[in-house]
Amino acid sequence: MILELLTAILYGAIIIGLIYSFINTFITFIEMYKHVPNYKASSATPAISILKPLKGKDDQLELNLQSFFELDWPKYEILFGVSDRDDPAIKIVKELQEKYPHIDTKLIIDSSRIGLNPKINNLHNIYREAKFKYILISDSNVRVKSGYLREMMNAMLQPNVGLVTTTFRGTNAKNIGSLLENLHLNTFVAGNTFTVNKLFRKPITIGKSMLIKKQIVEKLNGFATFADYLAEDHLLGLYIRKSGMKIFHSTHIIDNVNENWPLERFINRHLRWAKMRKNLNILHYAVEVLANPIFIALPYVIIRGNSIGIMHFIFIALIKSLLDKTIAQIIQSDLKWYHYLLIPFKDIIIGIIWLLPFVDNRVNWRGSVFKIKRGTRLLPVTR
Repeated sequence: MILELLTAILYGAIIIGLIYSFINTFITFIEMYKHVPNYKASSATPAISILKPLKGKDDQLELNLQSFFELDWPKYEILFGVSDRDDPAIKIVKELQEKYPHIDTKLIIDSSRIGLNPKINNLHNIYREAKFKYILISDSNVRVKSGYLREMMNAMLQPNVGLVTTTFRGTNAKNIGSLLENLHLNTFVAGNTFTVNKLFRKPITIGKSMLIKKQIVEKLNGFATFADYLAEDHLLGLYIRKSGMKIFHSTHIIDNVNENWPLERFINRHLRWAKMRKNLNILHYAVEVLANPIFIALPYVIIRGNSIGIMHFIFIALIKSLLDKTIAQIIQSDLKWYHYLLIPFKDIIIGIIWLLPFVDNRVNWRGSVFKIKRGTRLLPVTR
């Protein structure tokens, strides 16, 4: 009787997960192809300060950074920040500065800390050098097209917009870790940035690419408000919304270059993200598993224990994989058809990762171990 009830519950959860996957695919299609009107104003090309926090040599870092030297925008500056004088990114930045002397750039080497979040420490140090009234925060592993700033500012100049964030896709995968990363970014992450906003009115702020007004950053004391929190981008988005302003999710796609990732890095990253989401809202996090019908189908197959259960699992995996492939094609992913055969494997790993935050609250981030508390507040862990 208990097994029959559990089987029925799991079957219902699988159906909900597949329906959600259909909705996710449909909304992604609608959002990516809807028309965004141009906003015409006399101040259509204001100057922008681009903040680039760097640490180490990311995959194809030189090409990523070079794309920001070739932007089609009349006036902008790029502020690069590192905390270590021996950081290998310094050499790449200096070479690009020599290659593009006409671009206004500055390299800031500063190990000052205002909290436990290393990205916020870096951003805070860079921000103090920013000259212009618009601030663009951009991670080191993203690559953009020349019209990137034009698309971002077009969105920012629409009425009552306080922050613009961007659609992104994983590219250039060459091994199993980076393939799994790009599969997840180009399906689950890309689709849900649209769907969560449309279904639940909760815009997702993506820290890889954010345009914001400097006056807002001033009120946050140069990001110091988030110095001891992991989810600084999400908390910034909450602050924007509480201030009565909108978050605009641009469909202009930027590339997140993930070329050679060990499997361990993929697991560690998504475990950190899982613990972050669980400590932001445990109810929302618990429901999130419904978006992973392949993982839910595993205990269903085990309980059924027969060929019918196995056939159900194959059917579920096929439908979910096809829907995910559709989302990836909508955002013009560079993944090959045979890469999508890894989706069931990827979803099972993500499902196992989803369970772990309920039993452990430590995160390993940039060589440091922290405990993560409610709201993603960080506490140091002494090894």
